[in-house]
Amino acid sequence: MRLLKSLAPQEPRRGLAIDEVLLNSTRETHEDLMRLWINDRVVVVGRSQAVQDEVDLAFAAEQGIPVLRRISGGGTVYHYDGNLNITVALHDGRRIGSVHEVFRFFGRAIATALVGLCPAVRFDANDLLVDEAKLGGAAQARRGNAVLYHTTVLVWPPQIAMDWLLLAMGPEYHPQRVASRPRTTRSLREATEAGDSLAMETIADLITVSITDALGSAPTVSRLTDEEERRANTLAETKYGDDAWNRSI
Repeated sequence: MRLLKSLAPQEPRRGLAIDEVLLNSTRETHEDLMRLWINDRVVVVGRSQAVQDEVDLAFAAEQGIPVLRRISGGGTVYHYDGNLNITVALHDGRRIGSVHEVFRFFGRAIATALVGLCPAVRFDANDLLVDEAKLGGAAQARRGNAVLYHTTVLVWPPQIAMDWLLLAMGPEYHPQRVASRPRTTRSLREATEAGDSLAMETIADLITVSITDALGSAPTVSRLTDEEERRANTLAETKYGDDAWNRSI
C-alpha cells in the first residue's frame, strides 16, 4: 500500500484535487493507497449539497476562507491546520463491502488507533465521536469498483467557531438538498490530558498503523508521481478553481 504523508497545510484546491487524482490512479494501477494531509483554511461542501444552504458566504469571504466542493457525498466540513485529513483509496472496495460496511471498517480502525489516548473515542456510522461530540466525519466516492474513503480528525480546536461558518450549526437550518448532520465538535486536545503536547505526527502515525494492520497491507512511503502532479495541478486550476463546480448547486 502506498503511503503519502504531508502534514504542512496546503492550498485547498490542490488538497481536494489530489484526492480525486489518487482515486483515478488506484483504478488504473490497482495499487491501494493511504494519504495523511492537512488543508489550509477552507469550507468543503458535499457533492450534492447547496452551498447557500450550508455556508455563511459573507462571513467566509470576510475571513478570506474559500468554499469548495468535493467529489464525495456527505455534509459540509471546515478544514484548518488543526484538522488531520485521512484518505484511503482502494482499487476494489468489494473486499470491504457496502457503503455502510466501509464506514464501519475504517471508523473502527481509527477509533482503535485513538482510544489509547482518549478512551471516550468511538464511531457511529460515518462519525467519529468523543462521548456525544463530533471528532470527525467521513465520506465516500465510488468509481467502478474503486472506493475513496476520506475523513477528518480534529486534533486541536479551530480559531474560528464552526457555527460562525456552517449554517447547519444554527437554528434556522432548512437545506433544500442533502443535509449536513450538525453536532457539537470537540478536538483531541480538548478531550485528553495530553492537551497542547499532543502532536499531529503522533496521531498520523497511530492511524497509519491501525488502518494498514486492519487491511493487512504494509505501507510503502511514496509521493505523487510526475503524472499525478500534473493532473492535480490541472484539476486545481480548472475544476476546483471554477465556480461552475464549486457553486453548481
